[in-house]
Amino acid sequence: MVKDIFLHIGVHKTASTTIQNTLFNERLKLAEAGILYPEFKAGDISISNHSIPLYSLFREKPEKYHFNVSCGYTNSEAINTLHEEYGRQLRGQIKDFKGETLVISVEDISHLQKDELEKLRLYFLEMTHPGAGFKVVLMCRHPVSRFRSFLQASICNFGIPMNKAIEYHLLRNNLYSNLTTNFSEVFGRENISVIKYEDAVTNRYGPAGALLAGIDKDLPDKIKPDIVRENPTHTYETVALLDSVNRTFPQTLGYELHPERMVALNKLLADMPGQKFMLPKGLSKTVWEALAEDANWLCTKFLLPEYQFLDEDLKADADIWRGPTLDCLRNLIPGLSPEYRRIILRELLKQAMSRKNKVLFGKRITLLNFVLTHLKEIL
Repeated sequence: MVKDIFLHIGVHKTASTTIQNTLFNERLKLAEAGILYPEFKAGDISISNHSIPLYSLFREKPEKYHFNVSCGYTNSEAINTLHEEYGRQLRGQIKDFKGETLVISVEDISHLQKDELEKLRLYFLEMTHPGAGFKVVLMCRHPVSRFRSFLQASICNFGIPMNKAIEYHLLRNNLYSNLTTNFSEVFGRENISVIKYEDAVTNRYGPAGALLAGIDKDLPDKIKPDIVRENPTHTYETVALLDSVNRTFPQTLGYELHPERMVALNKLLADMPGQKFMLPKGLSKTVWEALAEDANWLCTKFLLPEYQFLDEDLKADADIWRGPTLDCLRNLIPGLSPEYRRIILRELLKQAMSRKNKVLFGKRITLLNFVLTHLKEIL
């Protein structure tokens, strides 16, 4: 019988996907140790991220949830059938489970309102046992580092122009205080714990090992989970080119770029060599001034060391647009659509001509020569 329910609630960009995939792959060993990490399915799709079923179950308009849209669950009948199937799957796994601990990893519930969280709490008590206890695990990350990761994902995975992504994420300056307040009122402040992302990634067994240690300090050594790393970083050059696509499409086509449109191009450019993506000049300081107070408030509340300023701006001497990058592009360009070719070549021209980018003179000449060899593509 389930006595303890651990809710790992993220937040986003704190290795949630790595944790989910690692635990999912180790769920048989976890079950032997008395830990249930449920598997859900939507049709033939196996789901390791519990956000997908649970956020859909408790958000106000599940037909607008991106996963449901991508799978065609866009009307009330389809959604109801899907939700009933999720419930049947969870109920069946709990019924067959002989241990006492249920682990749920569900970072998207950080977007739920307090009344929706209360419905989720009651749902799990109904599924397990009225006397089951909850433990909520939150991971925090340095605000500048997390912002940089979020900015990259917004541009590369969701087709959002950089300027809009910066504006949006800077406004989320009360994330941790709002989350802590909502979850404290629903689950109790005494039932919330916080792990620093920076500590979790140094764990011998990775972020999942850090999470398991919060359940039982000996559990990671019992399970010895193989770390499944996800969400590799993109280079500065990849992000710059994808951002140029994001900025162009709304202007030329009259609508925002949907995430699905980014998939093919993202895959093509994902492995392009280059410099690590860093923030535009001066943005680290702006992010720190906007978000540090909230992050350090959380650290103080949970007796963790406070964060110090971190400069993650692109350095003036960064060797961007190197030969290997341009060689990769030279091979990719013939396979791109005419629209994408024009956008990318125009962005290279802009990078060569703009003084703001501080590209060295010799590199400017190299970029200009590259563009000139493909001049007919942009005329």
